[in-house]
Amino acid sequence: MRKKYPKTTTRVELGEDGKYRWTYALNMYKNPAILLTVLKIIVILFSIPLIFVLVRTAISNDWANAWGEKMWDSSIKILLFVLVLFIGITLLAYLIVAGMYGGKYIVHFTMDEKTLVHATDGAQSKKARRMGLVTIGAGVLSGRAGTISAGMAATRTTSTTDLSSVRRIKVRRGINLIKLNETLNHNQVYVPAEDFDLVLDFLRKHCPKAK
Repeated sequence: MRKKYPKTTTRVELGEDGKYRWTYALNMYKNPAILLTVLKIIVILFSIPLIFVLVRTAISNDWANAWGEKMWDSSIKILLFVLVLFIGITLLAYLIVAGMYGGKYIVHFTMDEKTLVHATDGAQSKKARRMGLVTIGAGVLSGRAGTISAGMAATRTTSTTDLSSVRRIKVRRGINLIKLNETLNHNQVYVPAEDFDLVLDFLRKHCPKAK
């Protein structure tokens, strides 16, 4: 029989097996944690070609003129236009997904001294997989690797962090978020305000390499 999880945030509880468990229902309209992460990725991806164009322009002209009208050549204008366009599309897509999820992203956490598991709620994970498969199909048909990668990421509904490999812990108390960054894996941990310090202290204690 499938286990039914509550649709609201629950307090962190220590089980008889020594593992902490809780469910967090993130309000996708009021809490910008997910949206900010997506926008950050988009800005980083677009900053790479933008920096390349800026350096190329500066090298091909003297520095005094490079920061004038020549700096705003067609390449930079196109990149900035595409960036703004992608941000607009991302905001629209986010609102659509939030509506499909009923305005809440429900995630279940399991934490012990070695690992932390972040698992999307069963019903939502099915929707995420379907959307991911559609995105992968669109990427294959269009020949766009970026679209395929985005689809593959969407089908991933469980993330496990090895606490001994965590390099950095970022705290965003205002949005109930603790970020665990490994070398090639990032995990977003949402924690109710009442238990925020409990979880944060536990993670700091069991992530010996974290800064």
